[in-house]
Amino acid sequence: METMRRVAFLGLGAMGLPMARNLAQAGFQLHVTVHRDPAPAESLRKLGAEVHTSPAQAAEAADAIVSILPEDKQMRQVLLAEELLAAVRPGMLLLEMTSGSSGVMKEVADAYLAKQALVLDAPVSGGTIGAEKGTLTVMAGGNGDALRTAQPLLNAMAQTVHTVGGIGAGKAVKAINQMMAAVDMLAASEAIALSERLGVGLEALQKVIGSSSGGSWMFANKAEAIASRSFQPGFKLNLMKKDIGIALQEGAGQPLPLATQALQLYEMAAQENGELDFAAVSRIIRG
Repeated sequence: METMRRVAFLGLGAMGLPMARNLAQAGFQLHVTVHRDPAPAESLRKLGAEVHTSPAQAAEAADAIVSILPEDKQMRQVLLAEELLAAVRPGMLLLEMTSGSSGVMKEVADAYLAKQALVLDAPVSGGTIGAEKGTLTVMAGGNGDALRTAQPLLNAMAQTVHTVGGIGAGKAVKAINQMMAAVDMLAASEAIALSERLGVGLEALQKVIGSSSGGSWMFANKAEAIASRSFQPGFKLNLMKKDIGIALQEGAGQPLPLATQALQLYEMAAQENGELDFAAVSRIIRG
């Protein structure tokens, strides 16, 4: 199948901008728009991207649409806008990478499939560091044709692609991942608070926990930020709060006591720390 080289990239936030940059550096012709801050689009223009006045105009000039938006609300507003849908053509690809709900993903997919487009539900994990390095993990939901068409784009942005089922399954797996990551961050915060109380140094704790049953990705990658209270935003606390809410919404009727408690703590932390990295939830525990 011929690679889709012309890409409308919608969503140039903390994750989207480095992902778009990796596509440009891999030789894809990007078509982007300005939302509020013109700087991201202008930085991509220097890499050869064409800047348009609207998502619809960007889509008209492209063979594929890649979207990574803040949440469900923007997925509906942007992807289901009449002007953008009018630009969707048979055989076009929608590679939807937002951390949203499976229900809204299915709404969007229905509209694009009705236009005979290909749709891949493909949220990511790996944070801003993974986005910058092109080492993200993708949770892909959709059929084989959509995945094969999207693969060259995914190769430029991600290191690992897991196929997890049909459309909506990608968003569901991402919600579960985020729920676990949020709880794990709280556990890591409590571990460091206790180690400080007991006079255990961080280096010793990392060495032992890293090779023991209590080890985790979150502790391995966030312990130093927690201990040093360094919360320069990567993945913002407000976004993690949103993602826990999605997991609880998707699991309505299913007891999820840890996630429920986690959401309460993230909501408390977000009152003053919402725009910081989500490791700042540790302030609720460590003061």
